[in-house]
Amino acid sequence: MTLIIRSKTVTTTTGQWHFVLHGGCSETCADADRQRETVENLRSVAESVSNALSQGATAKEVVVLAVAALEDCPTFNAGHGAALNEEGVHQLEAGIVDGATKAYGAVGLLETTKNPIRLANELLENGPHTIIVGRAADDLAKELGLETVPNSYFTTPFRITLSERSKGKKIVSGGSGTVGAVVLDSHGQLAAGGSTGGGTGKKDGRLGDTALLGAGLYADDRISVVCSGAGDEILKHSVAAAVAQYHSNGYNLRDAARQALAPVSQAGASCSVVALDANGESVVESNARHFPVSWGSSSTSPESLIHPTTIPVLQTHIFYQDNQLIIGHSRYPSTRGHTLAAFKTDVESLFDLSLDEFVRAMKAIRTVTSAVRKFYQVGRCALITEGKNVLSIWPLHGLGRDWKPITSDVKEYQKSFPGYISSYDGPMMASEQLDEICSKIRSVSGLSDPLNYRFDGPDDDNNLFARIIRGELSQWRVWEDDEHVAFLTPFPNTDGFTVLAPRAHLSSDVLSLEEQSYTKLMAAAHTVAGILMTAFGAERCGMIFEGFEINHAHIKLIPIHAPVDPPFDTVAPFHETYQGYVSSLQGPICPDCPGLVRTSQTLRQKIVAPESASPPRSWSDPSRHLLTVLQDPWYEVLFTVQDTLFHTSTDFFRKSHGYQYCLVPSTTDAVSSPMGLGSDSLPVSVSLLGQSTYLADSMQFALEYFLRIRDTVPGVYYISTSFRGEDHDARHVNQFHHVECELRGSFAQGIKIAEGYILNLVATLLRDHASLIQASTADGSGRLDHLTSLHDYAKSHGGRFPQIALDDALSLPTMQNTKAEIIWRPVSDSDSSKGRTLTPLGERRLLEHFGGGPVWVTEMDHLSVPFYQAYTDSARRKARCADLLLGSGEVLGLGERHVSADEVRHALNLHQVADKGKYKWYTDVRESKPLQTVGWGMGIERFLAWVFRHDDIRDLLIVPRLKGMSFAP
Repeated sequence: MTLIIRSKTVTTTTGQWHFVLHGGCSETCADADRQRETVENLRSVAESVSNALSQGATAKEVVVLAVAALEDCPTFNAGHGAALNEEGVHQLEAGIVDGATKAYGAVGLLETTKNPIRLANELLENGPHTIIVGRAADDLAKELGLETVPNSYFTTPFRITLSERSKGKKIVSGGSGTVGAVVLDSHGQLAAGGSTGGGTGKKDGRLGDTALLGAGLYADDRISVVCSGAGDEILKHSVAAAVAQYHSNGYNLRDAARQALAPVSQAGASCSVVALDANGESVVESNARHFPVSWGSSSTSPESLIHPTTIPVLQTHIFYQDNQLIIGHSRYPSTRGHTLAAFKTDVESLFDLSLDEFVRAMKAIRTVTSAVRKFYQVGRCALITEGKNVLSIWPLHGLGRDWKPITSDVKEYQKSFPGYISSYDGPMMASEQLDEICSKIRSVSGLSDPLNYRFDGPDDDNNLFARIIRGELSQWRVWEDDEHVAFLTPFPNTDGFTVLAPRAHLSSDVLSLEEQSYTKLMAAAHTVAGILMTAFGAERCGMIFEGFEINHAHIKLIPIHAPVDPPFDTVAPFHETYQGYVSSLQGPICPDCPGLVRTSQTLRQKIVAPESASPPRSWSDPSRHLLTVLQDPWYEVLFTVQDTLFHTSTDFFRKSHGYQYCLVPSTTDAVSSPMGLGSDSLPVSVSLLGQSTYLADSMQFALEYFLRIRDTVPGVYYISTSFRGEDHDARHVNQFHHVECELRGSFAQGIKIAEGYILNLVATLLRDHASLIQASTADGSGRLDHLTSLHDYAKSHGGRFPQIALDDALSLPTMQNTKAEIIWRPVSDSDSSKGRTLTPLGERRLLEHFGGGPVWVTEMDHLSVPFYQAYTDSARRKARCADLLLGSGEVLGLGERHVSADEVRHALNLHQVADKGKYKWYTDVRESKPLQTVGWGMGIERFLAWVFRHDDIRDLLIVPRLKGMSFAP
């Protein structure tokens, strides 16, 4: 395997210019020489790119330079080295987009133009059209004086071999393919471009995604994207544009790429994405086996490697997930039922996890392995990990009922990490060398003589490990505790190969040990692995459970000695039966992907689901609520999801948008919804230290104030408690929790940020807690379609949630008042001309009209909302604000604020606010610093009620505060 095993920022953000190049994704594994050639060619081009950028070249110029150079390398499926179609002809395509101007040019079906990217650039710069294909494009290249060649120029022996193999088969990919580049220059401008020969054996005249804007490439002033992979699927899902859209909606770069990749992965197709933003942050996301990339910046030297998949388990292959792990079938199986367990969060080193995190993950793997073992009808499973974020589980096929030793005759020894770990023995190591290694490890573990030779079993147990533990055999013990012993094997396949065994003679099937013994053994493994990593200066430690050499529970721990150069990948052979060893290498791609999907679905139904939870309504009995929270699974689920909501929110505001957090007070002399026309709550007055004041119904005013402190801050936010004085019911409580933000800009910008926040939050909850939420839907349905369909719902409305003005909503046939149903009510019972407002029933009716999906209600009558909302019209009758209806009704309220002090004074009079003096400071702020801002607040309990398909927010509070009721703590 290669160095990077997850998506990561591959450039720094301290330099002025940045770039990433790619050499096309592939599901095959070329030999080491071809992999080396690919990496070296990318590195050579990257050095040329660095030189050009350091001399002030523009992003667009560098994209042309890079892609043309890659087109000239016979290694890649672009230009010289391009694939052959079904007629044995090369038909090439390329595209380029300048993010600064959004100018774009593309060409396709070229047969004689040597460098398609140069012709695409000519179209971008000079026209006469944006896209030209076929003979006309080749003719244009000649007219423009670009170099042309015979079609045979593009042919290489490698492509001829692939073409011969593809005869009578569907389109195939082989070796490295499509090339592309994303660049941020020293002027702050972005560009993207790509070139390809398409899939081997493609139909004559076929165009792919590479050259098409929005599909295989995209660039604007904020982001540049290029893609490689299954072109038809990339086209179908507009992957490059989707990355940009998600990023625009507030997703970080990594999550934006992952979300855009999801539908392609779900279709079982290969796709890789490179994205670079205006801050110089770049990510590589790929569901393909190999993706050669190179990158550099003005502060880092160019680097190149073959990037492995960042999505070890495709969505359609998952059969278990919790808040830590995704577990599912490998699409590159080494044996039937080969399973991968991957951490959801970035895990550079397995043993850098806290002990609790590590043990929790290993317990989940043990549970799932039991189901895998039963499903595949095998006696046991092995576990292998290189100590990164992925662990392999192998069902061991072909074993007899009774244990007997099964070993491999293969011997190997590696001084440094060869790209995999295995359970192969090595040649016998000299005792002097073992002594030296033992001393090195003991210097960290602190182990010294006399050793504890207690064995928790009979003295006549002649098992090899029993005799070692009793001290009857020569050994190199490196660590021990009261229940375990760790020692070096004299047949290591690398230095420091250590065996960890319990003092008791337990079954060698580690994954089937009873829970207490298993948990203790995992804790010991965590300790010993940490010691080995420290002793050898290793960043990781491999781990293997296997058990067919010695019939005594043991774990093999293998320090990963970093190589000088990244090792190249190889493909493990597929074995129907256990061959006496296991390896972290994966096998060839599964020949029956649809069958693998079906098998995963079947196995998913057999895995024990998370414990179901439902609202206990303990708030209705304060005397029992305190202990119910500690005992009922509903509150554990709620506590977990609340934590994710908080951290996802802060990441969204701070990391994605640069907003600052505000520490706001919980009291105020000026509530944001004072009594008067448009008041939507009852203020809670208190006496604090002899002074009359209010508990804050919202600290929106404080956010408006904080936003004016620093001119460079784009927005501010907080997550805190708010208070209302009205009687509690299913939609109202007296103390609740708010996510609120205030930002510089317009009403439309506020809508965009709010929608991006909701979409991002839902995506994170699905990623981290889908099974938990599914087991805890309050209506018992277990349905998640209200969450899973949200992005597609927005997409079907032009990438946004639909909007409807209040007057238009009330003109709908289903929105008319009747004696039995009150859809709206007047703001003033005595004067209906003052405006109307929706009732809770009206909100539900409107949601039904929009198919249950979210909808914005806009342009409310000004007297139906608080005074601080901006006017939309000169008559000052309508407010520039909106309520987002979700689930049972309003969840998020948004509005643009008055800019001038005069507008505030007018609104205070219009709304008949009694104590206007308390808002003098609010007008003074505008006299000092007029500013157009927009803000919104979301009720956390209302949002979570929608998530859990519930209709009573009182169940969404761990510590309620309800009028007339007293709760501890």
